[in-house]
Amino acid sequence: MTSTRTRLAVAAAAALALAIPLAVGNADAATTHAAAKAPSAAAPAAATYTAAQVLAGVQQNSTAANKVNTKPHINTMTRAQNVNVYQVATGVYAYSSSMAIDTDGSDPDPDPDHQGETTWEDSNGQALGAHHVPFYVLGDDCWDRTTPCPHFFYKERGMKGRQFALMFYNGKVIGSIFGDTQTANNQTTSDNDSRELGEASVKAAQLLGIPSSGTTGGVDDGVTVVMFSGSSWVVNGTNATLNDNAQALVQKALDSLGASMAGTTPPTTPPPSGTLFEAETGTLSAGGTFDSNHLGFTGTAFANPANAAGSFVDIPVTAAAAGTKTLSFRYSDGTTAARPATISGNGTSRGTLNFPTTANWDTWTTASISVPLTAGTNTIRITGTTADGPANIDSVTVS
Repeated sequence: MTSTRTRLAVAAAAALALAIPLAVGNADAATTHAAAKAPSAAAPAAATYTAAQVLAGVQQNSTAANKVNTKPHINTMTRAQNVNVYQVATGVYAYSSSMAIDTDGSDPDPDPDHQGETTWEDSNGQALGAHHVPFYVLGDDCWDRTTPCPHFFYKERGMKGRQFALMFYNGKVIGSIFGDTQTANNQTTSDNDSRELGEASVKAAQLLGIPSSGTTGGVDDGVTVVMFSGSSWVVNGTNATLNDNAQALVQKALDSLGASMAGTTPPTTPPPSGTLFEAETGTLSAGGTFDSNHLGFTGTAFANPANAAGSFVDIPVTAAAAGTKTLSFRYSDGTTAARPATISGNGTSRGTLNFPTTANWDTWTTASISVPLTAGTNTIRITGTTADGPANIDSVTVS
């Protein structure tokens, strides 16, 4: 954080609370969750899940029934009280918020608020280096002085130092550990206690592609942190190895959580046979975004072009030999009107393709058109012809 902070001395032994309460003393937290069992680092699931599938399942399980805080958390960057934490599977907790940059640790740093030590240490007793270790920050003080705390409080959730988490942002996923805590309530300008969420280390920001300066970096929203409680998810290692050790757990965590949410993780409808090219490998006209907020897409995201006539998405595709190919676009249109679009290959219009409505934005289907391609790389452009712009485009298959 960029505000001045006074680090509390926190004894590691006093910070541990190893029992995982599945029902705390409020109605929101007493919900029975759908997971068959808690994900375990020692028992990876047989199925393989993508980051997009798991994030979609996390978002689907982030409901009022699964909320564990009774008072909203403060967004560290924006100061808005709008962040909630959800138990998305047994012993697994998730929130989406900002990312402020924590520069605490043993690394030299020009940030004026740099601290010499983090609350937690590596396996050799050294302060965690913010430039070496991807870590997230939680509050170490329950402002309300009640049990259970009305805000998510790690001491009540079977969590301790170096507790593993997945961090998602803009189509990327990394492994992270619980590396630092906030300070106490004696700072009127920051209140960095259990009420505040949304801070992570320089290394976490770098791995996610977020500006990592302690004074000018960070992002206001869009970061999802999924924390795995229990001793089997504590990561050991030194400043030199903790990053690699955390990243080595990413697929195991995705598979374990994906399996535990199998009833809610959306199935992926296979695209048509042929060579598939994901829309997120392309570019969008102004106002368009690559998103992951709807279920069932393939890859890491889908293209959401701007709502304007003439808005477009360009998708690069390759062909082994020149010739006329069938292009099948996987798309969704959850509105009440079709979204026709002009299809161009290498700058030449090849006609208008209709994209009829689908049941909702989570339902994907295909629309196809024949287009001449050259050998090698080609650029396919989908341009909206109405004020609503094109449909959401997940991928194009060339056959």
